[in-house]
Amino acid sequence: MDVELANLDEKIRFDVKLQISLYKTAIKVFREDKREEFEEYMQERVDKIREILGLGEHFKIFEDGKLIFEV
Repeated sequence: MDVELANLDEKIRFDVKLQISLYKTAIKVFREDKREEFEEYMQERVDKIREILGLGEHFKIFEDGKLIFEV
């Protein structure tokens, strides 16, 4: 499913962008010796986005037509 952030309520948009930012930050600071913890944290971010938006397994999130997140 494709989601355009511009079509969402401001609070929902903020919550989704926060989760995406946390996910991307985890990728940047990823440590191999803590792989399991990082992967669990990243999955929690994806699950939270699914919960906020009521999405299924695969989705893409766009901002002003630009793809910013995909699972």
